[in-house]
Amino acid sequence: MKRDDVKPESAVNEDVIHVTIPVAPKKEAGLLPAESTSSAKPLLHVQGGDRYEMKSIIAKGGMGVVREAVDLNCRRIVAIKELSKEHPISSEDLQQFVEEARITSQLEHPNIVPIHELGFDMDQNAFYSMKYVKGITLAEVLRDIRRGRRETIEQYPLPRLLNVFQKVCDAVAFAHSKGIVHCDLKPDNIMICDFGEVMVMDWGIARPVGSMAGIPAPLKTGSGEEKAVKTGQGEEKTIAVEVSSRTVSCTSTGQIMGTPGFIAPERIRPGAVLMPAADIYSLGATLYSILALRAPLAGLDMRTLLLRALTGSIVPPAAYNDPEFKDRDRERDEPISFVHCHEGKIPVALSGIAMKALSVHLEDRYASVQDLQADLEAYQNGRIWNLVLEQDFAGPDPLAQWEILGGHSEIKNDELHLSLGEPQLLLFKGELPGDVRIEFEARQEGVYLNALGAFIGAVRSANPKEMALTGYKFEYGGFDNSLNVIERCARRIAIEHASPLERGVIYNVGVEKNDSRLRMTVNGRDVLSMLDLDPLTGLDRTAIGLCGWLAETIITRIRIYTMGSPWKRDLLDIAESQILKDHYEVADILLKEVLDSSPTPDRLRRAQIVGDLSRQRKSMSKELERWTRTLREAWPHAPFDLRLGNEGFSLEISNGGIDDLEPLRGLPLTSLMCAYNRITSLEPLRGMPLTAFNCTGSKVVDLDPLRGMQLNTFVCENGLIESLEALRGMPLMLVNIGGSRVRSLDPLRNMALTFLSCSGNCLETLEPLDGMKTLSALYCNGNGLETLEPLRGIPLVSINASGNRLLNLEALRGMSLGVLHVGDNLIESLEPLQGMPLRMLSCQNNRIASLEPLRGLNLGSLMCGNNSIPDLGPFLENPPDDFRFDSESLATSELERIRAAWAGIPGLSAHVKDLEVLLALRRADREKLRELAAVFRGHRYLVIPKFMTWHEAKTFCEQFGGHLVVIPDKETDGFLNSLFSNGAWFWMGLYHTERGHEWVAGVPFAYSNFLDPLQERKLGPIVFGGRWTFDDVPGAHNSFIVEWDA
Repeated sequence: MKRDDVKPESAVNEDVIHVTIPVAPKKEAGLLPAESTSSAKPLLHVQGGDRYEMKSIIAKGGMGVVREAVDLNCRRIVAIKELSKEHPISSEDLQQFVEEARITSQLEHPNIVPIHELGFDMDQNAFYSMKYVKGITLAEVLRDIRRGRRETIEQYPLPRLLNVFQKVCDAVAFAHSKGIVHCDLKPDNIMICDFGEVMVMDWGIARPVGSMAGIPAPLKTGSGEEKAVKTGQGEEKTIAVEVSSRTVSCTSTGQIMGTPGFIAPERIRPGAVLMPAADIYSLGATLYSILALRAPLAGLDMRTLLLRALTGSIVPPAAYNDPEFKDRDRERDEPISFVHCHEGKIPVALSGIAMKALSVHLEDRYASVQDLQADLEAYQNGRIWNLVLEQDFAGPDPLAQWEILGGHSEIKNDELHLSLGEPQLLLFKGELPGDVRIEFEARQEGVYLNALGAFIGAVRSANPKEMALTGYKFEYGGFDNSLNVIERCARRIAIEHASPLERGVIYNVGVEKNDSRLRMTVNGRDVLSMLDLDPLTGLDRTAIGLCGWLAETIITRIRIYTMGSPWKRDLLDIAESQILKDHYEVADILLKEVLDSSPTPDRLRRAQIVGDLSRQRKSMSKELERWTRTLREAWPHAPFDLRLGNEGFSLEISNGGIDDLEPLRGLPLTSLMCAYNRITSLEPLRGMPLTAFNCTGSKVVDLDPLRGMQLNTFVCENGLIESLEALRGMPLMLVNIGGSRVRSLDPLRNMALTFLSCSGNCLETLEPLDGMKTLSALYCNGNGLETLEPLRGIPLVSINASGNRLLNLEALRGMSLGVLHVGDNLIESLEPLQGMPLRMLSCQNNRIASLEPLRGLNLGSLMCGNNSIPDLGPFLENPPDDFRFDSESLATSELERIRAAWAGIPGLSAHVKDLEVLLALRRADREKLRELAAVFRGHRYLVIPKFMTWHEAKTFCEQFGGHLVVIPDKETDGFLNSLFSNGAWFWMGLYHTERGHEWVAGVPFAYSNFLDPLQERKLGPIVFGGRWTFDDVPGAHNSFIVEWDA
């Protein structure tokens, strides 16, 4: 029942109309309206008999009339709504009226008015009866507060109004769970009853989720043109809103299905489909009205109003706290005092909640009513996200708050571009312990897609590579776009197999730690959410930021929030937090208070557990001091970081120059990072409770001291280990043994691995991986594999199997691979790859005769040179952005035909230049090659899009009077990076031997762009890929850059 103007009780009694409604007798085929035919399907079925005694009209709308009535059978007061008889009633009106009753009757909820009966009276007039609700609308309450009526102000302070709003949200959330959208939420349709009940009224235009919104043709926006809409009576009417302090709203049947100022912008557009997000917008407008005592939008005509809704031109409620602030659309309004708010100020946090619900873009709006309620409840409990920083990258010093660690960075078009880091970190300079939320907007434009990530609660370290691993790390599309993952201190605690990243798509990512709740959302959708029952805490966990790996990531906006402490906290909660801050004396005092309060058995048990934790942590803190002194004496010149975390002790001593781990004997470490040292024995580690271990770059051969440990992460790249037997039975999830001497993966059989790198070993079979249903990323390049058959059925998203002896790809058929590297094999057909969602494929230097099986694939990168292809097949019309295809089987005439087809096409100029280079090479035209080269500091540089080994490329360059590119400084490195919009992977003239690094041109080695110390120490030729690295396949074939010195 909608009640616009309820008269006093005495007035109602004077207007009693003694009329009864004799309900029509039941017909054989069911009750039908008069105009229905006997063959039509019955619209309503009711029992006959006189039942209701009608009284006064208590509400009138555009289509219906609501009367007070007496149910003579049950002897109760009810409200009866019937179609208005003032105008002709169409079949559409009748259908909508019946639909309203039926929808409302299906929503049995304490905050939704119950429907008693639906039927026709003896005159075939449709009606339905419902609970009679007495009270006042929220709109009237807000109007009285605005007018300064003391009784209303005292009765409805902001906390009570928020409770009313929460009940409204309960009703709307229930309706959404039943697939119903209200479509007309506003203060006028919220009734606050005499005894505190809250009812959401007027479900007259409610519709099922997914139905059409009923919006008319596109709104014309020409200057001076009003938008006239039809009212329910068919009259033309221009709607104006917010005139002075009164809001005039209109719901127009069949046209504007909702109230201007409260209707979601997406519903204004033609062809709109109803979704719950529309109601969330209206809830935001209602909350706005509660806070600011005015509607969120104002305008003198419908066109202006709707245009402002479409563009989100809404002043935040908190802006009105400034007495000098003037809204140009409300300049005629008298100043409003927010007497219902504490100290007369609209809370900024609530203003932010309302504005988020009012977001124009769905991805910025709350994903559900429950999410809105959670933020509101957090505010009511004193637990609200407080904005610390809102950052874009415009202005004179956009990186003042940030430190960039690893990779390349550039501000371009007011956006931050990060790339080529292993990892690449954007570290916030401020220190933020405790509960933190990070929101950022980013996209990836390169061919290689990997990891939109952030970290919270990390420990600042001199080793930036490990910093993100010391706290909570969240990655969307991590591990070569194969996983969504949450890690805790380098241990995966939540994963989802997915390949979500798409090139050029903007993602709004949110990550948060809120007490023990960890959550990652993307575009308003929960991706991962979990409870960490022993959350990381401590005063040193203050590092937060964004993180990635290699892929070019473009960041446009970042917001950082911290969580306020609740107004009321349990003493035991406070004691636990003090323990984790090493404040043991304070914790002991609080625990004594609890024990002296005659606690319940459960509370006593918890207090005892907290007391045990306090004693344990106090003892371990003393041990930390003792062990720190011991290690400092043993390694006086080695930088190390020994810490006490939730899991126990962790030690970081990478690049420490140590050759012996003996000083660690007896130290109960759970995490040890000792990469890039001269360690030969792990014996001092025997019996340690390690869960994460990294000894990359060491001279360790025997892993037996690790036997029996519960490792979940093991990394030992570029080492001397030959056997993994000691790892058998461990709960490992991540293993990286690239560049070692391992001959068998059998000890890994039946493990729940998600990531495995075994490149550059001595493997001949992957059979132990058979049936490993958790594996999403595999690097097995540079081995002696002849088949991938054991991988059949594994949910892999990324595979690197280059440099083996593979004959076919049949085992990959049906996989959902996004990245596949199979260059330098013996493969003849790509047919098993048909229909895959591949974005990156390298298959150069095989025996492939046709690219036709790749038709329809949306590849961003394709390396297919040095094969037997006679033409480019499906890629003549739609070439990938990064495309290397030169093969002896491609005739010169075919290259000329391709050049002619691509000439002048926007976006293909780089492809055409590659063809010019290839044609000049076939003519041995040195002058043309020099003409095509880019010039920098008097030197000429030219990419040669042919595939050769490093030694072949070196000889080739010398034959053409140049040499493989030399990069003596950062400026040259930056110039070469600028040549490649889609990333690079080319031989350069640098070789590493036991004597050190040597440039082919005899230039002294000075500038080094290795971001990973391991890469700098590998022997062999070096690849230019933005950062300098190695190709792990012996004898690999790559393109290269030739340099002429003059």
